[in-house]
Amino acid sequence: MDSKGFTLIELLMSIVVLALIFGIAIPGVNSISSAIRKSQRENLVERIEVAASKYAFDTGKTLIFVDELVEEGYIESDDREGNIIDPTNNDRMNCYVVEMKKTSEYYNAQFIDKTNYDDNGICDLSKLQEDNASIDILASNSKGTISNVSNWLNGNIDGAITLQALSDSVDIDCEVNKCVWSSSSGAHIVGSNLIKLDNINATLNTKYTFQITIYDDSSSEVKRYKSSIDLKIDNEAPIIYENQITVTNKFIYTSSKDVNVVASDRNGSGISGYYLELHNGQLCNSASISFQTSNKFTINDNGTYLICVKDNVGNISASSLEISYIQ
Repeated sequence: MDSKGFTLIELLMSIVVLALIFGIAIPGVNSISSAIRKSQRENLVERIEVAASKYAFDTGKTLIFVDELVEEGYIESDDREGNIIDPTNNDRMNCYVVEMKKTSEYYNAQFIDKTNYDDNGICDLSKLQEDNASIDILASNSKGTISNVSNWLNGNIDGAITLQALSDSVDIDCEVNKCVWSSSSGAHIVGSNLIKLDNINATLNTKYTFQITIYDDSSSEVKRYKSSIDLKIDNEAPIIYENQITVTNKFIYTSSKDVNVVASDRNGSGISGYYLELHNGQLCNSASISFQTSNKFTINDNGTYLICVKDNVGNISASSLEISYIQ
């Protein structure tokens, strides 16, 4: 039986029809694909803004690189190199900025669709620099201003301590602008230019940072001013570890004994001196006591010995040690 094939005209007509079908279908497919990528990007920007809001709340920062969010674990990267990829064009978005914009009485995260790379392709950190106007942080208590706050302080600090941000060149109005206190211990306080620290009975070694963000409605300009203070207070005396004090040949008769006093000031100002002498009724805070920097002593008499340990701000601990077996 004879089989009839396509004529040249029929074949050309089929090709034309297929071309018309593809010509109609492909733009539609591209349009759908483009809409999907655009939707993916919108979702990504929303995730970035949510992450930035959390990061701003935790740190007080109001101008943030996407790269910071990745490094600090607030948003997951798209690859092993830590990159955030724009689904619409495959560009790297790590050096885009999220800014906390003021809307009515609140600040909302706003993704800034603009690259901020320097000449080497690295995020341009100058975009995040705060203004350099002077802000001072004053520490005070019920007796007035506390001086030398950069040094270790001790029990002379009575009652609660107030930290207050002041400036001659910046209008610190926390009812209109955003004021944030943050600390190296993780504390986070918003809405005031002062904070009150409750009675400090132990040891405190914390850096407190104040930042004010001022939004200019007329120019839509955001300015940030920041200052920090290190507050170091040691109201705890050192610990003398009595069960770890060593005496050479403790239960063997010798002409002298070597004693090693073991103590610690934990996270405080540090130990400055040790004292070990026969106890004659004197106290560790007596002016006649002379401390030495070494914790090692050699003694030649039996009896009860007074042990004193002092830290760098004058807190003193006392203990005793019974010595025998000296000929």
